[in-house]
Amino acid sequence: MTARNLQDEAKKKGLPWSTAKGFDTFLPISNPIPKAAIPDPYNAHLYLSINGVVKQSDSTELMLFRIPRMLSDISKVMTLEPGDLILTGTPKGVGSVQAGDVIKAGIKVNGKEVNEGRIEVSVRDRDGGFIFQET
Repeated sequence: MTARNLQDEAKKKGLPWSTAKGFDTFLPISNPIPKAAIPDPYNAHLYLSINGVVKQSDSTELMLFRIPRMLSDISKVMTLEPGDLILTGTPKGVGSVQAGDVIKAGIKVNGKEVNEGRIEVSVRDRDGGFIFQET
């Protein structure tokens, strides 16, 4: 998730975008998925819908870099530990959500839903808002 209003402000000021991506509720994730549930990580289908309308739907075969390469590159910069999550980007179809929207996402292998990978999130406004200001 990205707070586009904050990202736009940071861009204008030449500041890092991390503030726009780092709120506590901005990374909804599914339950852990057993490795055996996805025998070929480059042959899975990711999807996301908002209020029942499919917004993203694509195959993991479109990943720009293979997993071993990503792990190698990342581990040259930071220590990876068991349980770490690596965010690699998102399929085409990025869009906005509003309070009250319902996001559903998941992963399919050979046309079958991976139950542990299903997620449903109700969007709500952040309590108290946020005012972007330099320190």
